[in-house]
Amino acid sequence: MQTVQVRISRWIAGTSLLASTAIVISLLRLRFPYPLLPFLSFDLAEIPAVLALLVFDFKSAFTVAVIHWITLNFGRPFHVLIGPLMKLIAVVSMLIGFWIIFNKPNVILNRRNIISMTISGSLVRVGLMSLVTFLLYYVLFPEVYLPTSTQVLKNVLGLELESSFLVALVIVIFTAFFNLLHVPLSLLPATSIYALYRKIVR
Repeated sequence: MQTVQVRISRWIAGTSLLASTAIVISLLRLRFPYPLLPFLSFDLAEIPAVLALLVFDFKSAFTVAVIHWITLNFGRPFHVLIGPLMKLIAVVSMLIGFWIIFNKPNVILNRRNIISMTISGSLVRVGLMSLVTFLLYYVLFPEVYLPTSTQVLKNVLGLELESSFLVALVIVIFTAFFNLLHVPLSLLPATSIYALYRKIVR
């Protein structure tokens, strides 16, 4: 009984610490822009959620992601509603992809499994986010996002697209590449920290 209580206490403390870390990273603006679409940023605040998955379980990782999402809606330096929601969907979908591989009994975090997690996380995240991005830009709020996207593509990349569908499609493709790159950026630092953690707790 005591062992269960200790495990629960460690889970709560560890999850709380990692959620706090994600919030601090956001407050410190530890991110850098994606050159193709400057309104997107590679965000180091995703790493604590991945670390929660590796150290504890999917519930811990999901909790970290949700707490981080809640704080992102509080205002400056955060953004409200759509941005944080897209972030939450991206992170949770990636975590699901990771957990498909890492949830197996006695799994070892070796090079082969890290590659498998990268592939699985990429497939789930890129697939879901491509669908969500297209719906957001072309179906739900085209009057909000397409004019800005058209200007960004013209000013940053020199692309002049008159068709709304083509603008949405190009945004989806560039966003897919962004999400593809973000998976190893979130996973590899977390696996390095996890390996160090395993050495310490032995």
